[in-house]
Amino acid sequence: MTLRADPKTRFSATVDLYTRHRPSYPPALFDWLIDLAGLRPGSPVADLGCGTGIATRLLAARGLDVTGIDPNDDMLAAARREASPGTRYLKGEAAVTGLPDASMALATAAQAFHWFDVPATMRELRRILQPGGWAAAFWNVRARTPAMDEYDVLLRRYSTEYGRMRSPDQTLAAIRAWPEAREVVEAGFDNAQGFDRDAFFGRVYSSSYVVHGVDRKDELDRELGELFDRHARDGRLDFAYRVLAIGWRPAA
Repeated sequence: MTLRADPKTRFSATVDLYTRHRPSYPPALFDWLIDLAGLRPGSPVADLGCGTGIATRLLAARGLDVTGIDPNDDMLAAARREASPGTRYLKGEAAVTGLPDASMALATAAQAFHWFDVPATMRELRRILQPGGWAAAFWNVRARTPAMDEYDVLLRRYSTEYGRMRSPDQTLAAIRAWPEAREVVEAGFDNAQGFDRDAFFGRVYSSSYVVHGVDRKDELDRELGELFDRHARDGRLDFAYRVLAIGWRPAA
């Protein structure tokens, strides 16, 4: 996976749009995570690759004590501006978090694990998780609808990076195949996001593979506008998602 911008810095160009236009996650996902890991109020959680802190804040809203970890200073600054009770943010990487040994009951990665070095991250998870602790990764993946299928075609046509990135499905397979991943469980949840025209373009350009991978932006914008006009209802276009989630326990 050779990309134009370093995964640790590439999101600096998308921080504002990421903050305003990236999707959230459904409550059922967090019910599942809490039940899976047997968490209680105050349980310590690490959110790896936390970005602007979307999942970090949602975890903290459940009464958990959450530390967001990210290598990008600009994303962390945005997360800190939106800080809520029960959250703190530290600069670090999934493979080198800087967290103490056996300190976390759960470690999560929201829309991020496909960027990680899987072997190095798995070793770090084993180090930072408490005995019996759980790890989980999850993604908002676009569902199959006519609008989303057309959008996918445009991304493949215009972005030199989109088709070369490791996909959630490939990452899920790597996690399942990891020999020290125990008690692997998976779940799926419906999610959706609606946009007016300006927000639709904001969502498109919140993706790093558009910002860094598209040279013919004028042509892409023209076709995006046509897509919006074909599929919008009452001036709004919906993105339908399926949240794919996987949980596992590192071998002792």
